[in-house]
Amino acid sequence: MRDDVESSSCYVTQMDSKTTERNQHLRLYLLCLFCLCGLTSCLYYGDIHGHSKPLSVSDLTKKHVYKTTAPTQHANERRRFNDPELRELIAIALKDSPDMEIAKARVRRADALVSGATSQLFPSIDFSGYVQRQKFAEFGLVPPPFNGRTFNIGELGFNFNYDFDFWGKHRQILAARLGEKCAALADLAHARLIISAAVANTYFHLLNEIAQKKIASENVSLVRQISTIVDYRASHGIESDIPVKTALANAESARLSVEKIKQAEMLYRNRLAILLGKNPFNTEIITHHFVYRPPQVSLPVPLTANLLAHRPDIQATKQRMQAAAHQINAAKARFFPDINLMGLFSYQSVGLGHLFDVGSQNNAITGAVDLPIFDAGARRANLSEKYAEYDLAVNHYNQTILKALHEVADQLTIIKSVSSQQRVQHLALKATAHHYKLIHSRYNHGIIDYVEVLESKQLLLKQQALSLNLETEHLQAVVGLLKALGENEMSQQG
Repeated sequence: MRDDVESSSCYVTQMDSKTTERNQHLRLYLLCLFCLCGLTSCLYYGDIHGHSKPLSVSDLTKKHVYKTTAPTQHANERRRFNDPELRELIAIALKDSPDMEIAKARVRRADALVSGATSQLFPSIDFSGYVQRQKFAEFGLVPPPFNGRTFNIGELGFNFNYDFDFWGKHRQILAARLGEKCAALADLAHARLIISAAVANTYFHLLNEIAQKKIASENVSLVRQISTIVDYRASHGIESDIPVKTALANAESARLSVEKIKQAEMLYRNRLAILLGKNPFNTEIITHHFVYRPPQVSLPVPLTANLLAHRPDIQATKQRMQAAAHQINAAKARFFPDINLMGLFSYQSVGLGHLFDVGSQNNAITGAVDLPIFDAGARRANLSEKYAEYDLAVNHYNQTILKALHEVADQLTIIKSVSSQQRVQHLALKATAHHYKLIHSRYNHGIIDYVEVLESKQLLLKQQALSLNLETEHLQAVVGLLKALGENEMSQQG
């Protein structure tokens, strides 16, 4: 017994002396190997990076001025609004709006999820290794001659894993991810539509307020002239103080109207700057005068089929409904056995000097079967959850279709009503303009005084303001109809 222990100790001593120099070289080799693997890894991520950055002080303090030429008489008649300034503002909003960047980020996220789901269809190979210095307990489970001694332990190897996916679980998940990506792309198109419509609506509101401000300012001038005339007459005893007080009240009311219009104009300028993704304190938008050209809108036939084909929000909900159906199939696949194939090719050694010896090979191939027998209802609960999510997606899809039909019906009703009001208002404006000419002619012949001319001009300005409001309502109703129809090329229709 003693001879065996002595011979074992002698063997260990000889082993240590022979491997000391080899261990030193091997450590250097391992260090070089790990450095090489770290520098030349097969899994490269250098081309993956973010696409957005937070706003900085310099971004917010940078001044922006937007000015374009007014529409010409020879502009492209195919464009609905014939407004190059509107096209430019929509293009800027689609480029710089945070809402667009959010939608694009969701598309990139969905694309990454598709790549992740695709990777589950293929085998995976990993390289792993470790070096460990350990002292074994003298009275532990490790037998002599290793007990009570300290050794360097190392392992290097390749791991292989493949899920056969007989029941299509991973394929169904991939199909679901593809549907979610298509939905994200539809959401991106819907974001373009929403932003384009918001810019157009705000832009037409702004032009209307600028035109209304001009009319209101002209009305202030007329009120001042009336007040001057009435005050002059009162000072000479021709008029009482009652018309003077009335004129002063009218003058203050006219100035108040101008201030309210200026406030509305600034609010629309601020909103338009935010839609463009800019700081409203440092953004100047120089617009041309209001030009109304009735846009032509034709309804597609059949209307319902066109909505289903072109509305991006309908397409998004449809894709999410289909993705939810694939998630149901993936949940069903979990009820069947899961078969995996795993492989291992490695070198493992106590003492690094023998790490790459043939006897240190530690190879294995494993076929694993996961057979569900009892899970306390976890798989059934998961399947019920997927069916509930599918029902939500179906009803969201149905709700979106009904909402689209409602929006189209509302906008058509508004367009029809506003068009009727415009015809009546056109007659009223024409009659008021003719009345003003008659009043001015009578004044030129000395039949009436100048106050009646000014009052008649005030009526004409009021009718012009009403006409401007109806024209703006008509333009906004057309924008609303284009949005409801899902025409995602509104930026090209400016």
